[in-house]
Amino acid sequence: MAENLTPDVTIVGNGIVGLATAYALVRAGKTVQVISRDGVDEGTSSGNAAAVAAAEIMPIAEPGLWKKVPGMLIDPLGPLSLSVTHLPQLMPWFYRFLRACRPHNYAKGVAALAALMDGALDDHRAMLDHINGKQLLGGDGALFVYRSHAARDKAAHEWKLRQAHGIHVFPLERDGILQHEPALGPAAHCGYFTPRWATYRDPKELLRTLGGWLRDAGVTFTKAEVIGIVQEVGQVRALKCADGRDIAVQSLIIAAGAWSGRLSKQLGEQYPVEADRGYNTTLPNPGIDLKSYVTFSEDSFVAAPLSIGLRIGGAVEMAGLARAPNYQRSKALLALARRYLPDLNVAGGTEWMGYRPGSPDSIPVISRSARAANVIYAFGHGHLGLTLSVTTGKIVAQMIGDQDSGFDMTPYRIGRFD
Repeated sequence: MAENLTPDVTIVGNGIVGLATAYALVRAGKTVQVISRDGVDEGTSSGNAAAVAAAEIMPIAEPGLWKKVPGMLIDPLGPLSLSVTHLPQLMPWFYRFLRACRPHNYAKGVAALAALMDGALDDHRAMLDHINGKQLLGGDGALFVYRSHAARDKAAHEWKLRQAHGIHVFPLERDGILQHEPALGPAAHCGYFTPRWATYRDPKELLRTLGGWLRDAGVTFTKAEVIGIVQEVGQVRALKCADGRDIAVQSLIIAAGAWSGRLSKQLGEQYPVEADRGYNTTLPNPGIDLKSYVTFSEDSFVAAPLSIGLRIGGAVEMAGLARAPNYQRSKALLALARRYLPDLNVAGGTEWMGYRPGSPDSIPVISRSARAANVIYAFGHGHLGLTLSVTTGKIVAQMIGDQDSGFDMTPYRIGRFD
């Protein structure tokens, strides 16, 4: 590719973070190419739980969590599963995770996520309005349920933190739960409702709509597996692909999700991103009607009402990128769901597994490379990739244009664990 035909910006990764970044760059007047080995509706972003979870400002690494891990592992229906063979590779990540659980690091994490979350929902709505996609997003808030008042009291600090950051929350007793969602059985004893939440009708529909808009706007999509980087004089000049091609670049955005660490390592920046494998099942005929997104707080799973059915999802499986899916995790989630939704019809469901790009501290990497002047990283969003995608894209476009984003970018730098 001749230099004068090389787009202004190349993005590796066509998940929702990559596509939202392409959108922001097109709006800023840049020419863009997107490179990925999969189609826009084939990766992790195509099967997520569809939430713009703007109230989720708490990192997963919270003080005292390490005490709960053994119990999670023992419970066959528990929210956490570890592959013994993956443990040696996981240990550097887990060490940093434990450090992130320290109270002062947790407080920094809350502040960093809250700063990004503050405008996340508005950013989604503005993008959808511009691409004629307002119908893709619902706005019915989210319900968090607990089996007992004691369990809700244990989580009181989380709700106080949300309120301290301006998030409206409303405590509910059993009668309030039923007013919101009559299908919830007696296991849903009490809870909270927050309106600062929205749910997409179908993540695939979002990706196809945004991808189509980008193609119409002149964005080039190239199907290739990037396996190497060509550097010259402190810059990346080209990407080496598995099929033997070299693709020239000017500015490069690495937004390849759980695979991003492999590319940053080639630049000498070994960031500990882990494939946090999540599972779900989409039930086309659930036999019940939910109008809001429901989080089952003690059992760490969700029910998302989509246009294609009811999606029951959650779980964290730390098993790397190569191991085959273990769909017993999906079945375990359905068994849990029936405890709360006794009339749930689980027949005919479609099982799915995806790789969330998990940072040890739950804070994404939105950062210039310290090793290559023309590289910006945008990955590590974990469970919040869809939520923070549009905001991340906006920040990256401002970085490309040498504009002030208005954020203190220190918490999101790639070298924060060095």
